[in-house]
Amino acid sequence: MEKKPKKYLAFEEYRDAADSLYAVSGMVLFSFAKHGCDTRNLVIRNFVSRSTMMLRGIFRLWELSDYQDTWIIHRALLDRLFHFHYLCEKNQFLEFDNWSFFEQYKAQNKVKSDLAFKHEAVGWVYELTDEQKFRVKTLSADPPKWRRPKAEDVAKSMALDFLYKYGYDFASTHVHPMANDGQQDFYTITNLEPTSKFPDQISVLSNSILATSLLLQEALNQSSFRWRRLLWDYIDQIRLFLDKGSDSFKESFSKLGHMFPETELCEKTEA
Repeated sequence: MEKKPKKYLAFEEYRDAADSLYAVSGMVLFSFAKHGCDTRNLVIRNFVSRSTMMLRGIFRLWELSDYQDTWIIHRALLDRLFHFHYLCEKNQFLEFDNWSFFEQYKAQNKVKSDLAFKHEAVGWVYELTDEQKFRVKTLSADPPKWRRPKAEDVAKSMALDFLYKYGYDFASTHVHPMANDGQQDFYTITNLEPTSKFPDQISVLSNSILATSLLLQEALNQSSFRWRRLLWDYIDQIRLFLDKGSDSFKESFSKLGHMFPETELCEKTEA
């Protein structure tokens, strides 16, 4: 059923689409879990997981009227979208994995080496396996040279400047302290009536769904699996929903739900 196009939809409509995207992403993640994953596919799987949970968090925060934090999480979501595209474009999954491991090790080791906190740095999170110790030794001899990409440059290469300008960059005004921080929260907490209206910024919901669907689409394209056409149909229909308000995605979502888990959504490609 086609709906009349409009600038923005109701929160409930966006929530229905986000809930379906969360469920479809879950089906994709279960499909990853059925197959052995190398470093590339593990990183891809993890990006899908993180972006999906962020999308869910954005909607939960909106329901709590915590609008400022929806923008903060939205910025973090876009950061992961731009990072992920960069990794796929440069095929730097292994370099990124080594860099991530080494940076996390250095951060934990800094705590362990601090005389003021060395007695607090206990537990399994600070313990290394023999394999991890060998990896630390190897990476210490030749430290990873990978560097994070510049979000603005990646956004331009994706022809998604608007997501950088009005998402990532705009959200920085919520990430970093401002004089009017908490002004809207004051009225939310006290239940007092504000003296003036606050700007309607429901675009954060629409663009968060867009970003999550873009990352999921690229994950399907870049993984080592062949996925069912219905998944791409669903993603296309999510875009149609965002553009024109069409609820055709519900039909594909229903078909996927009836297929899963009895029917495999993917198969491993030939090496």
